[in-house]
Amino acid sequence: MSTRWGILATGHIAGTFAAALRDAEGCELVAAASRSDAGAAAFASAFPETADHAFPTYEALLEEPLVDAVYVATPHPLHATWAIRALEAGKAVLVEKPMGLNHAECMAITAAAARTGGFLMEAYMYQLHPQTQALRQLIASGAIGEMRHIEARFGFAAPYDPAARLFNPELGGGAILDVGGYPMSMALSLADSRLTTLEASAHLSPEGVDELASALLTFENGVTAQISTAITSALDNTVTVYGTAGSVHLNDPWLPGESWSFSVSGEQGERTESGSSAPLYVLEAEHAAAQIAAGQTESPIVSWDFTLANNQALEQWRQRAGVVYPSEQPQGFTPLPLPRGADEIEKRNLPGLDKPVARLVMGCDNQPSYAHAAVMWDDYVNAGGNTFDTAHIYGGGSMESLLGDWQSQRNLRDEIVIIGKGAHTPDNYPDRVATQLDESLTRLQTDHVDIYFLHRDNLDVPAGEFIDALNAEHNRGRVRLLGASNWTLERIREANAYAAANNLNGFTAISNNFSLARMVEPVWPGVESASTDEFRSFLEDTQIALFPWSAQARGFFTAWGESVINDVDRLQPAVTGAQPTAAELQRVWFSEENFERRRRAVELADQRGVEPINVALAYVLRQIFPTFPLIGPRHPQETASSLASLAVELTSDELAWLDLRDAED
Repeated sequence: MSTRWGILATGHIAGTFAAALRDAEGCELVAAASRSDAGAAAFASAFPETADHAFPTYEALLEEPLVDAVYVATPHPLHATWAIRALEAGKAVLVEKPMGLNHAECMAITAAAARTGGFLMEAYMYQLHPQTQALRQLIASGAIGEMRHIEARFGFAAPYDPAARLFNPELGGGAILDVGGYPMSMALSLADSRLTTLEASAHLSPEGVDELASALLTFENGVTAQISTAITSALDNTVTVYGTAGSVHLNDPWLPGESWSFSVSGEQGERTESGSSAPLYVLEAEHAAAQIAAGQTESPIVSWDFTLANNQALEQWRQRAGVVYPSEQPQGFTPLPLPRGADEIEKRNLPGLDKPVARLVMGCDNQPSYAHAAVMWDDYVNAGGNTFDTAHIYGGGSMESLLGDWQSQRNLRDEIVIIGKGAHTPDNYPDRVATQLDESLTRLQTDHVDIYFLHRDNLDVPAGEFIDALNAEHNRGRVRLLGASNWTLERIREANAYAAANNLNGFTAISNNFSLARMVEPVWPGVESASTDEFRSFLEDTQIALFPWSAQARGFFTAWGESVINDVDRLQPAVTGAQPTAAELQRVWFSEENFERRRRAVELADQRGVEPINVALAYVLRQIFPTFPLIGPRHPQETASSLASLAVELTSDELAWLDLRDAED
């Protein structure tokens, strides 16, 4: 059975793909959509097979039951919105490159595909061509020795027109996003290693888009690459790969024809590799259709990981070059359509707050950009979340500013709970509370925080002086609930005793570490755990709310944690700068007791049909004192993983067994 295609948008690339569909096996062009009657009619005139289903709106195409798969060929800034909507409409999706304006948009699209189970692929057609496959195989065979360096260029000279798409920042203009993805993706796919450094330079147009840009890349395995792209200069558009025993050169890497060849130089002299192929876009259509027919959700060649890595690198390239689009700024950002049930996250009331608090609290300490933050936080709110944890020190204040911009743009301040923290070492003194809170409230664009934690303790200062400082802010209406983060139990008792004796507000919330795996040594200097028997008894007796950080032991219960334990893979894909390392994981969490806790979590997870990390987080959620774990997802799918923990029930016996306390009975 053929895959029935609808083409969303009717520009030049849409016509190219439509023509290819006529010759592609297993494919049938049945519909197209423009944003106007005239555009739809013109496309139907060129492609009569769409005449009965030529729509003047994109929405109409997505509603058409005859369409199995949608090719998204809109301008760059619309790729994410319409790819997500197509997936939500139950369509398979092929998105013209780049899949999104930035890594965050690509995260949102792949998350939608994971949620809906739909096929999704970015249209990097050259990756599917036999020439590219032959290049990979030749390098893997050792024909040029050990690969050392890659040179890749793609550029053309377009007439300067500030109103044209290529030069318009509102439309995602510039060389990097238009064709720079080709040399970048070639370098990433051939190096097949984590990108560690990226240095860039660029010539910008008066509108602020890159007319010409180059980058030097270094990979974890030692391979280097030099890549270039342009929209105002004709480059040679070649790829050369150098190894310890030779080199390989492609004269036509990006648009290889039906007959292709490239040269190989090595110890045995120079030779030519050649072959034949179906037309490039026919290959693309047939590849996508074959995956759809097989029930796959992604291509084995142009995978979601490929797309995410490439678009993250392109975003870094743009940032290094000084190119940021208006739609990536708070004032120009348009939320993406991220539907999800609004009741997924349970909430509980805390005395003294007029809003309920989400059981899973979104940590706001690891956002690399506003676009990334907005996608993550919109997704969390759409799932029913309403509680955000940040601090004066995070990102030098940038995390508070991002949260302030986001909540202000969304007009959500009355609906969300903001947790602030201040007085961190070396500023952990009572007189720093007011001055830091001044700065935090300005950044957060609000007149109060709902819960305020002292971020670190200072044993040289009487606890009562901190209580006095916090009550002064409470009396000014700038703080609702008072809390302590990383204070010892002894100091918390001292502070609350002082508050009781002086008719003041004491700590009604604590934010220390608490997780199924117990810290062998502190993650950071000055942090404290609430996992001891004495601390747990205190929380049970007082019912003070615990907002535990690293409640999932910073990756110890994930597949990555298992790979570090087995010394198979010590690297995580880098999404943000604030993520755990293998060295930290070993130093903080590796112990025989924690390995046994992990083994038991894996065993119980297998029985329940969930992931070990779900059991680990459920352990924190199911304590008999109130807990509101902080989570720090870097991708919407990580948020979804955390949400799955809310449905995991654990008995008191299971809680004891997971924590090895059954051995004490």
